[in-house]
Amino acid sequence: MYNDIIKLLKERRLKEAFELLNLSASDAGNWLVKSEVENLKTTYGYMLQYAAKGMQDPERDKMYSQLVCKAYELADRVEYIRTYTSGQGHRGELFRTFKRTPPPSYGELCLTLETIAEDMGVVPLMENDEDKRKEKMKALSVRREKTVDTLFDKTWVSDGWTEEEFNEATALLRSVLIPVNDIAVMISAVTMSLLDLFDPRKYQFLLTAYNERTETLLTQRALIGIVLATFHQKERLALYPEFIAALSLFMENPETLRQLHDIQILLLLSRETTKIDKKMREEIIPQMMKNPQFNNSNINVADLDDMEDMNPEWKAGIEKISERIREMGELQMEGADTYMTTFCQLKSYPFFNRMAHWFYPFDKQVPEVAALFDNENISDKSLINLLLESSTFCNSDKYSFCLTVNSIPLAQRQALSMQLDEQNEFMRQNLKEEKKANDASRQYIHDLYRFFKISLFRQEHDDIFANRMSLWENPFLRPLILTDEYRKPIADYLFAKDYVDEAALLYTELTRTGSEDAEVWQKLGFCLQKGKRYEEAIEAYKQADLFKPDHRWTLKHLAQCYKRMQNYEEALSYFLRIEQMQPEDLNLLMQIGQCLTAQCKYNEALNYFFKVEYLTNSPVNAQRAIGWCYFMEKKYDEAIHIYEKIHASSEVRPADYLNAGHACLLRNDLTKALDYYRHTQELCKSYDEFIETYHADKEIMLQHGITEEYFYLIPDLL
Repeated sequence: MYNDIIKLLKERRLKEAFELLNLSASDAGNWLVKSEVENLKTTYGYMLQYAAKGMQDPERDKMYSQLVCKAYELADRVEYIRTYTSGQGHRGELFRTFKRTPPPSYGELCLTLETIAEDMGVVPLMENDEDKRKEKMKALSVRREKTVDTLFDKTWVSDGWTEEEFNEATALLRSVLIPVNDIAVMISAVTMSLLDLFDPRKYQFLLTAYNERTETLLTQRALIGIVLATFHQKERLALYPEFIAALSLFMENPETLRQLHDIQILLLLSRETTKIDKKMREEIIPQMMKNPQFNNSNINVADLDDMEDMNPEWKAGIEKISERIREMGELQMEGADTYMTTFCQLKSYPFFNRMAHWFYPFDKQVPEVAALFDNENISDKSLINLLLESSTFCNSDKYSFCLTVNSIPLAQRQALSMQLDEQNEFMRQNLKEEKKANDASRQYIHDLYRFFKISLFRQEHDDIFANRMSLWENPFLRPLILTDEYRKPIADYLFAKDYVDEAALLYTELTRTGSEDAEVWQKLGFCLQKGKRYEEAIEAYKQADLFKPDHRWTLKHLAQCYKRMQNYEEALSYFLRIEQMQPEDLNLLMQIGQCLTAQCKYNEALNYFFKVEYLTNSPVNAQRAIGWCYFMEKKYDEAIHIYEKIHASSEVRPADYLNAGHACLLRNDLTKALDYYRHTQELCKSYDEFIETYHADKEIMLQHGITEEYFYLIPDLL
């Protein structure tokens, strides 16, 4: 019934839609929503009556649009209520629990959190007894955590805010007494709710959070929430011109545009997490486990001096691992999630059994980790604190780290708590230079990634990271993401990560603005070439050649595209232009020879192949080409002589014996031809493969005078 209602609303058949909506509300059994539906139906009935009487109403169009919006909202709410009134899972249980026993209002939760915050500030000043002080602070922390969890759950499962709830929630958002971390959790709850059920009041809440709060933690969570809700709820958002106008105002703020660009890149980087995870599991970790130097649990710093005498095979393995680790380091500097593999195994602690905890900003006062800092008396310069202060790890991983440290023996914990050495002090200095807004966004996106990929609650949400996260594909985000300043950097990022189809679209847009940047045209051509769209690539490369004439790279790729299209004459013309610049480029000489060969200009081709054979240290490829030219020129003795040179090398292939056999057959030396064919068969994986390889040359052999019957007879003589 829900889909039918939505279909009718899209077709603007409101009268029919309201009838079905009324039936659906009755089935849902929620009297409050049913009352709203009936009021909506009545209002529309009056509108129809006034219109039937020909009465003019200047507000009619506006009211009609509002009725449509409200109808969509109620249809979504009714379906949500119907689903979770009897649905399974954590959300269904919470939804039914809150219907039976409503949680405190936002006003009450706000007052509770403000009171707790005030008490936590007063207790250390009023209580002199350390044990009592710790006991009271712990009790307050536990109460605070329960209240924040309730705040999250209430927001997450709500089927839509009333005007009163919105006002109370906004007051909570604006409270200067409530800790920023608590408000951050609520912003996450609003985001998670919006991803499944669009509520204009919740969307407005995120806009208010971004526009009015100044704390980086809050503004970046709110902005990411706005982005995700806009991206996933574009059909609903299109019904609210006031929100579209609010988004357009972001265009006037360069800092907001920069933040949106950073968020887009970070979301695109999330595509790399699966690749990184696979590389860690399948390459780096197994290689480390296999390597004796890494697998030795007793190795110490002094042993590193003996590395010069290690087995060369071990050294090669270590160098390979080091290269992979360097790659990981580079990706980490870009903002990629390189710790997913490390910490995904550390999410089984009971702490993560509450959904809200996946979105907690790291806080040493959270009861589950507070004991670590109280009992161990960890100094500000401890290794533990260094890791927790670093923006390298997301909040979820910091909790995993602390919970893991809490579970290991005391002696090992004390070792981790030792004073920083010079290297750690250097790392500490680097923390001061980190970009706060970008770090906050990156950590939060990594937290979201872990929630949607490995949390117990992931099955209750569509995985937002299964989407490509190309924000510019959303009509409302597109003008904010693809500004003149950021369109090329995003295209360049996609190009660098080999997402050539998407990069090609953005480079194409850049060229439509009249760009005379040869690099843009080159990259567009390269993307099109990789997509095998050779004709389009040629046009792009020609434009690049126009703006930056005689660039060797451009000319080479023009030639390659023409060669792929089997237009060897045009390909040759570009290769010859490059030859004037690089007359000793052996690969280029081979390409020229191949183009001449394709045009049956064998004598000209031989000049190039002989030059390559003379200059290169590995002449086999050139010799193959020479042998083929002699063969096609019917100089069979010369061809056989060249093929015999190849046979003596370590790079011999089945085709080298096959072609020699063909040459012998054509000069009527059947015995030697059969001998070469037998060698060909031995190098093939199977007799069928040999027959397929042999038959592929049928047309050429017929052109050289072999009859079809004689050609088919040869394999049976082996």
